[in-house]
Amino acid sequence: MKHTLKTILALLIVSTTTLISCNEKEQKPIGEKFTLTGKLLTSYNDTIFLSYGSKKDCTVVKNNTFRFEGTLDSVDQGEAFLHLKTPGNLGVIFLDKGDITVDFDYITKEIDSINYTFLQTKKIEGSLNHKIWDNYTAFWRKNHKKNNYGDLIMQQLKKNIDSFPESPIHGRILHLNSDSVLNTSQIKEIKNLIDTTTMYSNDLRIINITLNTKKRTQKGTPVKNFTLKNTEGKTENFYTPNNKFTIVDFWASWCGPCRRENKKLPELAKKYGDKLEIITISIDDEEDEWKKAIEKDGLIWKNYITENDWDSEICDYYGITSIPSKILIDKNGNFLGYNLSYDQIDEILEKE
Repeated sequence: MKHTLKTILALLIVSTTTLISCNEKEQKPIGEKFTLTGKLLTSYNDTIFLSYGSKKDCTVVKNNTFRFEGTLDSVDQGEAFLHLKTPGNLGVIFLDKGDITVDFDYITKEIDSINYTFLQTKKIEGSLNHKIWDNYTAFWRKNHKKNNYGDLIMQQLKKNIDSFPESPIHGRILHLNSDSVLNTSQIKEIKNLIDTTTMYSNDLRIINITLNTKKRTQKGTPVKNFTLKNTEGKTENFYTPNNKFTIVDFWASWCGPCRRENKKLPELAKKYGDKLEIITISIDDEEDEWKKAIEKDGLIWKNYITENDWDSEICDYYGITSIPSKILIDKNGNFLGYNLSYDQIDEILEKE
């Protein structure tokens, strides 16, 4: 149950831990009042909860409607989460000054004998920030599979920053596209256009981590080794150059997308044989669950686990802030690719 709930919440909850370099300015104070009036399209007459930044509030839903009033004292408080009394996912709202209305629906689903509620946002009006976000998600759905998506998102960001210079959503969009879409110069270009005091602190943190990671993992850079624990409880260097291409896959037993991608690993292993080595590194916090998943998924290669899950040295150095994440290493122990899909890895290996 613990890991099921963790999986659900991990999809929508973003840590707001601030890690800003010394040349970044502090967030701009706001002090703007808002009201949030909501309607649930499915019958519900119980408590609903709102959290934004460090602030938390709750109210009773009556006749399927609710209302919150509050003040946004900082930029981080502009990202708000709604949830019902039963466990489940969170409804995300990007707040703004003034009057905001929102329509929600929800479904209930039983997982591991526990009922979870899944909120579904149907319509939000009155928030410019959320409108910018909705426009981006529509843009992404339309364009993200195009070969020139990187150029398109650069154009879109520049246009939006020029039109709405103080919206924190630009930083969120840059964060989401900085890892595998945009290169270092593109990230720096957009970041320099944004007033960083208007960004959500976690977005700024991730962007700074990504810039450092891209520098450490650029093609041709030697891989840095770390000591990790294997399935037998022994610690050793996770990587030893052996004249093979190597996939290093970061995952966890509770990560649904990771488990689905695990099914592709045997196919690559069979296709490339002795030409390829596979290493998986788990950020699980429970070794028993990790070992069960290894056995169930048939991960017959080298398997390691980090000591402090996300807070481990290797995750920090390689900028692992989400999973699944993959590193491709060439025969000489140098980076060949970072945060690639298995299809991209397959394409690279076919050319080598």
